Amino acid sequence: MYKVILTKKCSCELLKQKKSGDLSNDDLILIRTWISEMSNFGPDYIESCGHWNDHKLIGNRSGQRSSSFSSFGRIIYKIKNNQIVISVVKITVDHDYS
Repeated sequence: MYKVILTKKCSCELLKQKKSGDLSNDDLILIRTWISEMSNFGPDYIESCGHWNDHKLIGNRSGQRSSSFSSFGRIIYKIKNNQIVISVVKITVDHDYS
């Protein structure tokens, strides 16, 4: 099992996006599914299964990865010190990596 945590900033942004309606119920179900799959199967599975279009990021997001939960929605995360802790640093509905 892997531990998936959301950073404090990510949690706050997620709540704002939920309240504003930027995240649909379907988006939230997909995000929960991603968390469940990441927790149970880990990053190698998420990368290889193809469903999440998971890939490494470059530039100012070097060391982080991105998984798609919709056409534009992304879960940006990093693996901490090769441990089984996955830190979700950002969830964006508009493909914004900033």
